[in-house]
Amino acid sequence: MSPMALSMRKRSLLVWGIVLLVVWAAITIPVTVLYSSDPIQRAGMAIALQLFIGILGLLGVIFLIVGIAGEVRSKRFNKRDWALADALHESLGELWHEPAESAYRLVEGDATISGARLVEIERHFDSQTEGAINGTMSHQLRMFGTSFSSSYGSARSTGRGTASMSSVSAGVFSGSIKGLSEVNLNVSTTTRNNLMGDALFAVFEAPGPAGVRDTYRVISMSQPGVISWLQELIGFAANQVGGPRTHAGGTVLSWVQNLISRFAPGDISYVTDRLKALHSRSSEEREPVTVYGTQAGRNALIATSISIGGAQQLSMMPSRFPALFGRALAIGVANGEQKLAGQPIVRPSLSQA
Repeated sequence: MSPMALSMRKRSLLVWGIVLLVVWAAITIPVTVLYSSDPIQRAGMAIALQLFIGILGLLGVIFLIVGIAGEVRSKRFNKRDWALADALHESLGELWHEPAESAYRLVEGDATISGARLVEIERHFDSQTEGAINGTMSHQLRMFGTSFSSSYGSARSTGRGTASMSSVSAGVFSGSIKGLSEVNLNVSTTTRNNLMGDALFAVFEAPGPAGVRDTYRVISMSQPGVISWLQELIGFAANQVGGPRTHAGGTVLSWVQNLISRFAPGDISYVTDRLKALHSRSSEEREPVTVYGTQAGRNALIATSISIGGAQQLSMMPSRFPALFGRALAIGVANGEQKLAGQPIVRPSLSQA
């Protein structure tokens, strides 16, 4: 069972219910036999004993019912969880077999800049800062206290030339500790740039609403940034079906690396290098660029893919992946419900997303 299903069980209440009912039966049967022969004695049975037996049996029944209900609920949940996990595994497997290019195709509402001329380009590397705090702490402590004591004794003669003496003493001490602490700390940090994690910022000139020489701003995330975005998207979806505490959530999480390796872009740094080389040439020698992307503002695009000089499209951002992934999850949930209901499973194509 999954941790979520196990948390629904009430094994302790079930055991206590059985124990209380056994104790109740062990007390009730002898008492009933003892007093059944004499109605007068049965009527005079102690009220406290009757109350104790009644409460014992009532608690046993309540605990037993709660425990059995928890067992039924956990098994029912685990059955549904397994069916959903199997269906999600199949639907995510179908998504994994989809061509990677399907996550980079344009849909209605996306924008295309054709015949663009490069004007400006910058690359921004991801950076990571690591640091440590080291130091020492010294203490100066002083103790203050007071003490009180008293003693008394007695002596008596036990014979000629002999005596016996005894004494008793008692004392009380109270005090407090006061001190001063001094801390000396040193902080050291190191920032390193990820030279394989560069984001793109570029300005292109192409015909647009402002005329034949309108400008467009094109940006893209770094490859580590896109991978982190995919991980968070898949992790969020897994948490909606219970996360690691359920079979369904664990199944979705198990596909993180496979889906990332399938759909994560691999051309961001290469595109940046190509555009930097293009920018180093004279404006007459620069090849036209075609940009495909999602609108992010007025004449601003998040690049989905870029084609330089009419060559093949280079992947930048799998902007269509959320739709494909969401459709795969919806198909998996629907198939899981139909499997539990004993209905035939429908397998629509993910390409319809």
